[in-house]
Amino acid sequence: MPPMVHCDLKPSNVLLDDVMGACVGDFGLAKFLHGYSSSSGIDGSTCTSLVGPRGSVGYIAPEYGYGSKISTEGDVYSYGVIILEMLTGKRPTDELFKDGLSLYKFVEDSFPEKIGEILDPRMIIPYYGNRDEEEAGSSSDQENHQIAAGIMGCITALAKLGLLCAAETPKDRPAMQDVYADAITIKEEFSALQG
Repeated sequence: MPPMVHCDLKPSNVLLDDVMGACVGDFGLAKFLHGYSSSSGIDGSTCTSLVGPRGSVGYIAPEYGYGSKISTEGDVYSYGVIILEMLTGKRPTDELFKDGLSLYKFVEDSFPEKIGEILDPRMIIPYYGNRDEEEAGSSSDQENHQIAAGIMGCITALAKLGLLCAAETPKDRPAMQDVYADAITIKEEFSALQG
């Protein structure tokens, strides 16, 4: 079976089930890539081409605006933008992003040393939280610090994955199976920190 390209990945098309598992919805723009073989890539003579950019502003791969053919790399790009939005709490269409500043550039400029400064506070409050005065300096304080450092490591790895996926050119983006493997590794590391 040829791969399917969604062509409109964005947060509102990712639904969460009762255990917070992600399910992709709205396949209205999806296409099968006929003529695709994993060893040779896409045979352009049989691939459906995109007539003008379709999808959602901010999430659509830049190459689609230049008339490039639909590719799995386009969905990888959109997935990267979703990751960056999730981490920062800022949509790619936020009014902050003008005069050459984009969500990608916003994260890239802070990566990796200042990544904590651009995170959506809702991402870190549950882990750093408001601790009681008694808790500060306790024997568990050092353990909490180690856990917090581990969580920041996972967040940094996720930001790196988002930046790789949202690279400007398709050839610079990882394959989705590699993205999946990296995401699973990050999830497992995060889960191990939770006990």
